[in-house]
Amino acid sequence: MNYYLSLAALVPAVILFVRIYQLDRIEKEPRRLLGILLLSGALLALPAAGIQLLALRTLGSALNRRSAAYLLLDNFLVVAVSEEVCKIVPVRLAAWKHPAFDYRFDAVVYSVSSALGFAAVENILYVVQSDLRTAVSRAVLSVPGHFFFAVAMGLLLSRGKQAEKQGNGRRRTVLCALAILMPVVLHGIWDVLLAVRRPWATVVFYCFVVAFFIAADLGLRRASQTDAHL
Repeated sequence: MNYYLSLAALVPAVILFVRIYQLDRIEKEPRRLLGILLLSGALLALPAAGIQLLALRTLGSALNRRSAAYLLLDNFLVVAVSEEVCKIVPVRLAAWKHPAFDYRFDAVVYSVSSALGFAAVENILYVVQSDLRTAVSRAVLSVPGHFFFAVAMGLLLSRGKQAEKQGNGRRRTVLCALAILMPVVLHGIWDVLLAVRRPWATVVFYCFVVAFFIAADLGLRRASQTDAHL
């Protein structure tokens, strides 16, 4: 059963990767580079899980696990920061200076590739320890969540790269900082609303998800349609 669930856990990431690849209309990215980003994101999912485990143990010994401070630090500082940093690092190291990074939409493709590698491994880790219900839930929400966090990251990185090309170092620094800050904030809000486990939080969560997915998808489509050389 775990074998089939593991395979099923990969399906959402594969579908979303195919979609982002198709949206890259003008010039497809090198497959080797995309493979490096996917693999790097996947490999970094494991140390991210280890960092979270150690950080939560430390946090749990210092704070009441039911306190608001623990809730916020857990979901924003520990989980969101560690995961989004692990997704952006491969993009900055492997793709930022790559000669293929010559169109604005490329940053979105790179960010999503790293994020989907990460999400695929994380999904497998969750699903093999759980059941089909968890697999379906994560396919519908969690993996698309990682996808759209990465879209936000990529849109900001593309503007940062453009600023760099224009010789505006200060603007590049600000936009690259926002490229990690924005996904962290979105990811943190997502996780906090899930962790509260109250009826009102569930309603707010689904409203947030719908609004976020619609806005991110519109931004993604627009970025694809208006793609231009850096």
